Amino acid sequence: MLKDRLFHMENKKKKLDDLTKSKLIYSGELLIFGIVFAILGILILIGSINVRDWKKVAFTWVTLFGGFVLYGDFLWVLFSKKRRKKNSLLDKILVLPSATFLIGYDLYVLITSDDSFISYVMGSVFVYLSLVYVFEGIYHWFVTHPYLLEEEEKSENDAQKPIENKEGDKNE
Repeated sequence: MLKDRLFHMENKKKKLDDLTKSKLIYSGELLIFGIVFAILGILILIGSINVRDWKKVAFTWVTLFGGFVLYGDFLWVLFSKKRRKKNSLLDKILVLPSATFLIGYDLYVLITSDDSFISYVMGSVFVYLSLVYVFEGIYHWFVTHPYLLEEEEKSENDAQKPIENKEGDKNE
């Protein structure tokens, strides 16, 4: 009797389709990054992770360059129809406040050499990005990322091609 129940339960289990698996993986990755960034941000803000001089210099230059790259990526998605189909404009917009803040702060640090607030800046940016990643993870579970939809359509088209070829061979 127990074997019959187990067999019946196994047959009732829903198999995840490829799109659901992709959404699960993508949302899970975003949530993991969100948790890691939140932990790092909080540890930096409370002073558990000390920010040494080389980290201050590296952070300043990397985030200055990265801020401009984020703006460039946003403009590329905004003006390229081909790229817009593969990306979520909301994802690009959500990171722009941190890019704007970091560009301004990095220029201030490079001009004045005053990096006394860098641990607060690093921690707050990590916490902000963690909130963005958690939001995106939840959002993209319910609203599928355009790239995942495109990949699903490609896999469906590839799966239909062999069937069409076999039918064409039978007609000849």
